[in-house]
Amino acid sequence: MSFGWGLALLCYLSLWDLARTSNVLYLQKPNSTTRPGFPRPMNTNDPGVRRAARFGVYRYNNSSNDIFLFKESRITKAMVQVVRGLKYMLNVEIGRTVCDKRGHSNLDSCDFQKKKKLQQMFKCYFEVWTIPWLQRVQVLLALCH
Repeated sequence: MSFGWGLALLCYLSLWDLARTSNVLYLQKPNSTTRPGFPRPMNTNDPGVRRAARFGVYRYNNSSNDIFLFKESRITKAMVQVVRGLKYMLNVEIGRTVCDKRGHSNLDSCDFQKKKKLQQMFKCYFEVWTIPWLQRVQVLLALCH
């Protein structure tokens, strides 16, 4: 990795951490100093962001031992980077639903748990790479706690 790319990555990670811990939601459009390929903030209600978050949740559900499915309750931060497709970097809150893994495949029809003892929430960071013209989606990273 060249020094320039390493410095850019370090700056990006520092800014991402600062933005992630801030209570301020940054939704401004990129200005003229934004370079192609550099991550930029996205509206959390953007359809592409919501689809990417759902893919992250599918990945979590497939790797979880929980008998219930989880789904996204809130997308708190979204960034996108153009890299031979779109790489979404998302902070997402997910919650346990009333649907069990064996019986449901459509998360839209699953309500969140209402019973206090069964309610569970996680904060997740997903990186989802989409290549729309090839109809490919890959979840690169799914970290939840």
